[in-house]
Amino acid sequence: MAGKGSPGSRSAYKMVGRFVLIAAACTLVMLVAAFWPQVTILDRMELRAVDWRFHLRGPLSPHPDLVLVTVDEASLDKVGKWPWPRQLFARLTRQLTAAGARAIVYDVFFIEPEADPAGDEAFAQALASADNVYLAGFAAGPEQEGDIGPDLSVREMALASQAEMLRHWAWNEATVNRGEGLLRWAGIYQLPDLTYPLGGLARAADGLGYTCLVQGADGIFRYTPPLGYFRHQLYPSLPLAVAAGLLDARPGQISVNFGHNLRLDDQHTVPLDRWGRMVINFAGKHKTYPHLPAWQILDESKDAAQLELKDKIVIVAITAEGLHDVRASPFGGVLAGGEVQATILDNMLTQRFLVQAPPEKMLLILPFIGLAIALIFALLPTRQALLLALGVVAAYDWFSIWVFADRGLIVPMFTPMLTGLVVILVLVSHRLLLEERQRSQARATLSHFVPTQIVSQLVEDEAAQILQGQRRIVSCLFCDLRGFTAASEQLSPEATVNLLNRYFTLMHEVIWEFDGTLDKLMGDGLMAFFNAPLEQPDHARRAVQAAIEMQRRIEFNRAEWEFCGWGELAAGIGISTGPAVVGYITARDRMQYTAIGAQVNLAARLEELTRELDAKILVSEDTWQLVKDTVTTNDEGSVQVRGFAEEVNVYSVPVPLG
Repeated sequence: MAGKGSPGSRSAYKMVGRFVLIAAACTLVMLVAAFWPQVTILDRMELRAVDWRFHLRGPLSPHPDLVLVTVDEASLDKVGKWPWPRQLFARLTRQLTAAGARAIVYDVFFIEPEADPAGDEAFAQALASADNVYLAGFAAGPEQEGDIGPDLSVREMALASQAEMLRHWAWNEATVNRGEGLLRWAGIYQLPDLTYPLGGLARAADGLGYTCLVQGADGIFRYTPPLGYFRHQLYPSLPLAVAAGLLDARPGQISVNFGHNLRLDDQHTVPLDRWGRMVINFAGKHKTYPHLPAWQILDESKDAAQLELKDKIVIVAITAEGLHDVRASPFGGVLAGGEVQATILDNMLTQRFLVQAPPEKMLLILPFIGLAIALIFALLPTRQALLLALGVVAAYDWFSIWVFADRGLIVPMFTPMLTGLVVILVLVSHRLLLEERQRSQARATLSHFVPTQIVSQLVEDEAAQILQGQRRIVSCLFCDLRGFTAASEQLSPEATVNLLNRYFTLMHEVIWEFDGTLDKLMGDGLMAFFNAPLEQPDHARRAVQAAIEMQRRIEFNRAEWEFCGWGELAAGIGISTGPAVVGYITARDRMQYTAIGAQVNLAARLEELTRELDAKILVSEDTWQLVKDTVTTNDEGSVQVRGFAEEVNVYSVPVPLG
């Protein structure tokens, strides 16, 4: 095990530090992109991820008491073109009251007076008689201002004549608690415009509330402000006004906690983000809530009891496509504006809300994912690291889906997922470049010791591991020149070097011809081994055949030795087969791919014994067992070998010169 200050531990720490820095750089880039105002693609994709979670979660069971009475195409065909006279709405109100509706909510704007004042008066009388009717005012959001609702001149006229009525319907008695810490800058949604119904109708209604939706970056209206400030006064939205009326919650009993929630009573709160918005928890697609065409209600020949609207919360809404009161839905398709208002009211009554994690959570989620992936890649091989890192990203996605469906919490999903994938891509690329460099170094190192064709056969992704160290059965060969020391005394230094260069070149060629690994050159001797780094089932035969060929090359080049004045050269070779540890050993700038073990020492001792036994090649018992059927040998008996307690059986191998 590497010590705390060992090179191995320092290298591991360095690897971890490098990968953490790379992940941190990628994470920082993604954080900047996520919070940069001009980069909206991440916001849009994040909202698409929310839509995906809606689809995975599926529709919710709607509130059983919510029903939409719709101004649909059939009602327009049977009753008449839009806008309908107020007399019809008076009749509709009376019929719904007679049917026993618990609340009647008009998601229709009654802002302009009718040409016939009798119609407005009849409608106001019906509202006063019902005592459970809520009317909608128009509050344009920043995206809607000037595009939806009555024209500007009409709104200004209404405001001028309704200033006192607006103050009457304000919720200024509500307790307002400002946030602390990061919520210090939280607030209530500022309404750029607010227009309530005509004064007579407004006074006759049981409650008033504005309709206002706020669209996300992708154009889908996903948010609504339950409360809004307009001209320094606090006003409720239509669903909130209805919910407060049904729960008998008075404005003085209601408290608003900036950036946290709006409390109606002990059981009913509405979550607010720091901009004063509520996330709409869509229940499903079009017609999730029951639809009852308005023309059926207006038919006074029918018994009101047959409408099955007793104790129902009825929302009168426009669904005819030609009247353009539609909104895109996260479930696909479109929803009528009244369906969205029904959804918001459903959320408030059932307390099934979605809460969006604040943006600063990204500052925790992204670094956590980046750090986890960095540590994985720093500590595991590439394949395992890639699978586990992808597993981390998938696990976070699963967590995002689970908390959405089970806890109603929207956490960032696309940006963390993209960050994880970016970090994985960069780290994989870095790891591949690093491993390619290591493989190149391994190739360069191995090319010093083994033939090029063997280097090319090594599995590339295992080359570095091969160099790290393995336990193998190897056949080790030691070769030493005889009488070289005496001969070198008669030669000049240049001649001595030339002799050794020529000799080692010949020996090296032979070793590589038999795919051996040249371990080291030692003065006038050399060491080689077989069966590493590439496995060779016939390694013992290769070693013996190489030794025979080395002796033949020395003999065949005798004329060259004499011509150069090098005298007669001879060599002794010892071969032993057995377990050894082979690997790449370094010391500062020196490197060596070598074999270590008792069999290596035995081969060296056998080479020394060639002088005593007057043999050119000596092999150990283990080597002989592997080559006895293919190579001619002579039994030299048991001999005492220096460094070994027991005698060793050795065999000599004759060298045929033909």
